[in-house]
Amino acid sequence: MYDDVLIATDGSDVAATAGTVGISLARALEASVHVLAVAERKRGGTAERDHREADVEALAGKARGAGCEAEPVVRTGRPASEISTYADEIDADLVVVGTHGRTGVRQVVLGSVALEVIREVQRPVLSVGPTASWNGSSESIEDVLLATDGWSGSTAATEHALALAEACDARLHALYAVDLDAEVPELRQGFEEHGEKTTAAVAERATERGVEATRTVAQGPAHEVVLEHTGTDSVDLLVMGTESKSNLERLVVGSVSQRVVPSADVPVLTVRTVDDQDSS
Repeated sequence: MYDDVLIATDGSDVAATAGTVGISLARALEASVHVLAVAERKRGGTAERDHREADVEALAGKARGAGCEAEPVVRTGRPASEISTYADEIDADLVVVGTHGRTGVRQVVLGSVALEVIREVQRPVLSVGPTASWNGSSESIEDVLLATDGWSGSTAATEHALALAEACDARLHALYAVDLDAEVPELRQGFEEHGEKTTAAVAERATERGVEATRTVAQGPAHEVVLEHTGTDSVDLLVMGTESKSNLERLVVGSVSQRVVPSADVPVLTVRTVDDQDSS
């Protein structure tokens, strides 16, 4: 389902972990690997670029050792912008980045390349945090968790979760969070019913594709519910939709995906719907 996987690296330990995940997934899906590092103009000059050249060559070599075709590339500029531009140039099916896991206002003010990429890149992004675990020894995905709210913004994420589960012969777990105060039982009941219908529809589609599926409707703040479920041993990969809004108010309030990505215990695949892409 993915023919070209773009892995971004900055030579850090987090980027190395993301590279391992990206290569494992590319190998499982028989995809080509493109390794990109960005040398920032104001940092280090020639020495900085030399470091980035070494980083991409090392990761590309690791990809080739895993049986993947790999191309190393170094660009100069703003990392998130260069990653987005290069992803468009090669028509990447997936972008893989590491995230350092900063949270709160510091995250908003200083920014994270991973979250910038999620907001800017018009393609699926696989984010790998510093605490994310990966079953690299078997190089396989056995359990995919889909966090969905049943609305249009989760359409593309659902498609990718189903396709990944089918391609990897994995189980699919559909999760819906009811984030409402207990003092409004009528509203809560309505959302619980919507959650049951939403997860049932996902499970039915999975069954039609020969994919084993489970479904869960849980109560609580959406990001807390999702993080709780990713913390179990039975989840290898989380898939969820993301929004294209990037103003400061949205960043401070935070979409569910932007709260989950820096703290998840597993790699997180964020996917935009076509409507999000067209309107951004």
